[in-house]
Amino acid sequence: MMPIPIFLINLDRSEERLAYMQRQSVELGFQMERIRAVEGRNVPEWLRNEFAGSVRMSDGQVGCYASHLVAARTIVANDLPCAIVLEDDAELSADFCAVASEAVASMPADWDYLHLCTRFKKTVVRVADIDRKHSLVRYPLAPSRTTAYVLSNSGARKWLAPMQRARAIDLDNRFAWLQDLKVYGVFPAIAAERGGVVSTIIPTIGRKSPRRQVPSFFSMAYGMFWTMREIGTATYLKAVALDTVNSLRKHATGVARVSVIGRR
Repeated sequence: MMPIPIFLINLDRSEERLAYMQRQSVELGFQMERIRAVEGRNVPEWLRNEFAGSVRMSDGQVGCYASHLVAARTIVANDLPCAIVLEDDAELSADFCAVASEAVASMPADWDYLHLCTRFKKTVVRVADIDRKHSLVRYPLAPSRTTAYVLSNSGARKWLAPMQRARAIDLDNRFAWLQDLKVYGVFPAIAAERGGVVSTIIPTIGRKSPRRQVPSFFSMAYGMFWTMREIGTATYLKAVALDTVNSLRKHATGVARVSVIGRR
C-alpha cells in the first residue's frame, strides 16, 4: 500500500509548533507537506461568501475552518484518494503511521472521514479489527476534534460543497448529517492534543466567547434518525442505554467507563 499523504496545518507565526511536528515526523519516519493556515477572517477569496454570516464564530474558529477547507481543496485538486490532516498541536503515537494505513485499508468503499484523535467518553460501535490492539468504530454521535484525521476524496468534496459556514468545523463534523458524512474512528485513538499548548483558536481571556453553535431542534431530531439509519436503530438505542448506565456508574463511583458494542 502506498504511503498516505500527510498535510500539516500551521500558522506562519507558530514556528515552535512547526518545529515540534517536524521532530515527530523525523522520529516516526514520515514526510509531510505544510499547509499555510488561514489567519483569522483573512480567508481566501473563494471562501469569502461562505463565511459572510459567521458572526457566531471567533476569528480563530473562522481561520481554523478555512484552513481545513484549504486542505480538502488540495486533496481534490491533486485527485488524491485520501490524505491525513494534522493540526500542529497533535501528539502522535509510535505506531501512528502503521495503524492509520491499516485503518484506511479496512474502510468500506463509501467512507468520508476517519477520526484518529478522540477522547472516548461515549459508547462506540466496533466495525472491524485493525490489528490486535485497535478497532475501526462508528459513533452514535461523532466527536468534535480535528486534531488528526484522514479525509477521503469524497469527504473532501462534501466539505467543499458551497454552504454558509455558521459554526466551528469540529461541530459541523460532529453533526455529520448536515453534510451526510460517513464518519469512522480508530479505537483506541492514535493521536492526542499536545498538553500545555495555548490554543490559537479559542478567544483570549477577556474577550467574549462565541454564542452556542448548535443546530435547530428539528435538525437534531433528523440527525437522530439519520444516525439510526447509519448504524442501525437497535444499535443506536443500545448505545443510548449504555451511556445512561455508564453515566450513573460514574456519578456513583467517580470512575468513567466507555462501552464498545461488538467488542471482540
